[in-house]
Amino acid sequence: MPGISDPAITADALEEAAKEVEKLLTADCQYTELSGKLRVQSNSVPTGSGKSDYDYPALSASIPSLGSLPFYSQAQRTPLPPDLVEQFDQMQCNCSMGLFPDISRVWMSVDTNVYLWSYIDGGDLAYFDGLNEVILTAGLVLPKPGIFQDHIQFLLVLTTPVDIVILGVSFTSVGSDCYSEMHLQPEPLFVIPSDNVNLLSITGSRHGRIFAAGKDGCLYEVVYQAEDGWFSRKCRKINHSTSRLSFLVPSFLSFSEEDPMVQITIDESRNILYSRSEKGVIQVFDLGNDGFGMSRVAQTSTDNYVINRACQAAGIADRKLFTPIVHIAPIANTESYTLHLVAVTQAGVRLYFTTTPDGQQGRPVLLAMVHARLPPGFSPSSTMLKPGNTIHLAHYRRGTLLLASSQTDDKDALLSIDHDIFPFQYSLTESQVSFPVDGRSWAIAEVPNLVEPMSSLRPLPPAIVSQHAQLQRRFVLLTAQGTYILDKLHPVDQLRTVLEMCRGAVGEAVDGFCRLFKQEQMCAMCLVLATKPDQQVAMWATEVFFQYGGEPHFVFPTSAAYQLQAGQSSPQVTSTSAYSTPVSAYASPSVLGRAIMGPELVMSGRHQGLCLYLGRLISPFWNAPLVTVTFVAGQKELQVQSTFSQEQLGVFTEQLNALRNFIERNPQLMAATSPNDSLVQTGSPNVHQRLLNFMRPEGMSTASPLHIQQSLQIKYRNEAFSRESRSTQQVCQLVIKTCEALAMWKLLSDNQLELTVASLKQAERDQLKGITFKTFVTSGKHIANNMITSLINRFAGDSVMTDNLVKRLRELAPTVYSEDDAIASKASELVMVAKTVQNYHDQLMILRESLQLYGKVAHQVDLASVCGEYQAVQFYDAVVEVCLCAASHKDPQQLALRHYKSGQPEDDAQGRNAFNQRMTSYSHITNMLQQLLNASQAPASPTHSPVKPGPPSPHSAELKQQSNPKQQLEDTLTLSLQSDDELFHVTLYSWMKANLHDRLVEVRSPFVEDFLKQVATNKDDFVETLNLLWRYYEKNREYFAAAHVLERLAEQPGSELSLDQRISCLSRAVMCAKCCNLTTTVSNEGEFLHQLEERLDVARLQLQVLHAIAALPRSHQVTTALDLLNAELMDLSKLYGDFAEVFDLYECKLAIVHCAGHEDSALVETLWHNIIDTGELACVCVCACVRACVRVCMRAC
Repeated sequence: MPGISDPAITADALEEAAKEVEKLLTADCQYTELSGKLRVQSNSVPTGSGKSDYDYPALSASIPSLGSLPFYSQAQRTPLPPDLVEQFDQMQCNCSMGLFPDISRVWMSVDTNVYLWSYIDGGDLAYFDGLNEVILTAGLVLPKPGIFQDHIQFLLVLTTPVDIVILGVSFTSVGSDCYSEMHLQPEPLFVIPSDNVNLLSITGSRHGRIFAAGKDGCLYEVVYQAEDGWFSRKCRKINHSTSRLSFLVPSFLSFSEEDPMVQITIDESRNILYSRSEKGVIQVFDLGNDGFGMSRVAQTSTDNYVINRACQAAGIADRKLFTPIVHIAPIANTESYTLHLVAVTQAGVRLYFTTTPDGQQGRPVLLAMVHARLPPGFSPSSTMLKPGNTIHLAHYRRGTLLLASSQTDDKDALLSIDHDIFPFQYSLTESQVSFPVDGRSWAIAEVPNLVEPMSSLRPLPPAIVSQHAQLQRRFVLLTAQGTYILDKLHPVDQLRTVLEMCRGAVGEAVDGFCRLFKQEQMCAMCLVLATKPDQQVAMWATEVFFQYGGEPHFVFPTSAAYQLQAGQSSPQVTSTSAYSTPVSAYASPSVLGRAIMGPELVMSGRHQGLCLYLGRLISPFWNAPLVTVTFVAGQKELQVQSTFSQEQLGVFTEQLNALRNFIERNPQLMAATSPNDSLVQTGSPNVHQRLLNFMRPEGMSTASPLHIQQSLQIKYRNEAFSRESRSTQQVCQLVIKTCEALAMWKLLSDNQLELTVASLKQAERDQLKGITFKTFVTSGKHIANNMITSLINRFAGDSVMTDNLVKRLRELAPTVYSEDDAIASKASELVMVAKTVQNYHDQLMILRESLQLYGKVAHQVDLASVCGEYQAVQFYDAVVEVCLCAASHKDPQQLALRHYKSGQPEDDAQGRNAFNQRMTSYSHITNMLQQLLNASQAPASPTHSPVKPGPPSPHSAELKQQSNPKQQLEDTLTLSLQSDDELFHVTLYSWMKANLHDRLVEVRSPFVEDFLKQVATNKDDFVETLNLLWRYYEKNREYFAAAHVLERLAEQPGSELSLDQRISCLSRAVMCAKCCNLTTTVSNEGEFLHQLEERLDVARLQLQVLHAIAALPRSHQVTTALDLLNAELMDLSKLYGDFAEVFDLYECKLAIVHCAGHEDSALVETLWHNIIDTGELACVCVCACVRACVRVCMRAC
């Protein structure tokens, strides 16, 4: 498949794919919270719903083919155990039944005996018959930690009119079933008196607290501890509805009207307890932030105030709809922030309550009814029957409401209401389904799902978002005849059922189901099924994916002229979903009504569905950190461990590999052309006209030939397919990279991750602590390679183990851990092995073998790490060779050298990039040379005495040489200078110029002269470079060139050279020129020598002038003159007129006149008289040239 396994995909392409996926992930987060769907804004103004056709749409009316769409799997019925049926005939006083879904058990009490059995198969019957009083109710609670022995997993609380009995419950697991065999302890753990209060309901908290509902309307708590205290018994009962001294008052002295408390429920997400009485009184108790407190906050009842608010909110005058209340259920913070409780009335009305003012966050302070929702049947066009006042049992959790309605004395109907097939709506839209139940319902419960949704989003997203990773929700209904087990189907399960009913991807039901959801949602669900093991269903789902996935197309803006012609003022909004709201989270930008300046590409449902499903698979870990850092008591350093467990990483990897296999099986997914041969009109029905109106210049005739329309359509259609194909390929590459990165991380976690991390450098550890899975996948190759190297180095010396690790990595992550990475790992392992070898020659042989391997992949390895490895074993030659090899591989066309020689132009981006890459590679060599230079200049270490008597070891000479920094520096320089890489020589010479300039002029290389000439063009470094250049020429016997450089240096204006230094340069230039004359007889060289000698004579006169002026008293004029004389070489005229004349330097004038050959006897005589008059004759006679002038004057006389 093209592009599917290309290892050279860039980080930019992965980032683009990640952005596409994250766009749809963001859309997944744009769901409305429950209070928003119910339009709840304030506690003072309640709202209502349930009367609109959109609240409970009938599928059979809008999509007849979905009239029989199943919402639950076939009910599994389990009758009561035959032995228990006989107990009904022996019942004398009381019989109660209930469910313990945490342990998959049904409980039933008959008089003084209690029985428990599995509702799955009716087996594992257990009983307790050690009581003398009639059992009123039973409850199963978690024990407090640290009180009982470990085998006590639950507590069974039984209440009688006289006592409260607590039994221990333990289990024997069989296979994966932790609650296979139940065992009741034969003796009670605690027995306390009930104080003549009948306790009607038992509820436990996750912290092990036990609460009981009293027939006297009070809330009780059974408190127990390990031992008796000074002022408290080991187990006691507390009344939270009255004062702490209420146990002193006999119950017969209470004269209030009895209102039994019949239900207790706890919101574990907020630590709030709610109670309901028989007459509809709801009380709120705050358990505190930690769940161990207790304070009564508020209460309300279905009195006139609440009923009036409900009637006002619902717009219904029938007050009987809102009383009595038959069930209350907490609304966890995973479902809503602001709604905290829902109460269900006998008519099926839901009353929503909040415990904080106007949606504020915090502890409960009140109880206010803010919304009333009517059951199905109240909309004007509804054909459904109203439930009536027949609801006697209800259950609510996470948006699903189950209502048990009495049809006859021995028949019930179960009504299910939920919103799973209507996700992302801005108002609460629910489906409903009902089915008959044999017998009267006694209890309804949901089986806890051990795999809760892994999402950081609060509230949790709709079920369609997490259905791929969630088990079906299971509900258990208990009747006198047995139990019904109902598995609630996710939308994807419904799709599977539809495909199985139609026996393929073609059918009215399939078409209707595809109309029910948007294309991207439909395609995402198809991918869930297409990646499952069931091959037949997977094949059907794949067909639906491609058949109903649509095509990419451009959306064109509607021109004003066309709008007027069509009589429209704005584009019409359409939707592919039968029940979507006009604006939803998945609406395209054009649908949202923003202005479109040009054609906008709308990807197909296939592309969007792929991105959406991939996003849902990676959302649990994508933005999570790779590792978490925790503090462990007794350890100095923080412990680093993987954020996700091995089991979680295995699940993620399995799901992504299934998607990867689907992509590999269906290469047409990335096709750049339509799967259909004929052109299919896309977009709105008038897309051609829109396109032409958009493309037509103003004033052009509206009549266009048909072939223009077709050609434009083909052009844009092909462009749409091409761009989608490119995007799909990037997304598929992201799938592969993510699969391999997860597999690699799982392998690293399997092999003591904390030890691997500990052996990383500090900077690498810090980088690892801040990296996310997203970064690890898209641009984390560097840190991945570092960790793999660290892992393999841990097993250095064990070739079998390291070879197995490398082989496993290549199998799991061939594109992340490539063949080159494997070679680099092997080379690193050899370096680690070499560190442990004592024999010098053996060590050198191993290091050279590693160098050969590194040379193959030098352009891909982390040069800093590799150079560090070799420097640690003092194998400096390898640093030079690896870095030069890397530079050559990174710039095979010598673009960097051309960029350098052309003056490094700004517009040469490609050359500049190659130049920077080469400079980075070279820098590791120069850094190493600098370290060697520093070591060679450090004080010598003291000489160590022999370890043992006898001759030195055979390798002592090699080891001594190996530890000599000066020799190491010289050897490394010698090897470096043997390179034919001209640009490296430039870099090396630059370093030598700054650190070893004497060594630089000794280099015999064709590149030195060009380097020095090139550097000499820099004015800031001109003098120093020319000094090196003439020395280089002189060293290589190029005297003529050296003389020219010295002359140029002497004549260079500026303050960097003094006049003495300039004369020294000219003197040395004369010497070089004379040496040149000795070896050659070229005429121009003789002329050049004559010019140099004359220039030297003038310079010496300039020095005489400088000395004369320096002898004068200091002044600004004198200082300025001295600076000018030092700054440059001057001719005789300037020396005479600007200096000798100005400062009356007569002897200097006389010398200048003689040097210039000016035979003016009068001037000479005048100068002599001035000299004699000033009394400076003795100073003049010292100079030989002045004595010559005297002889000329004497002859003239």
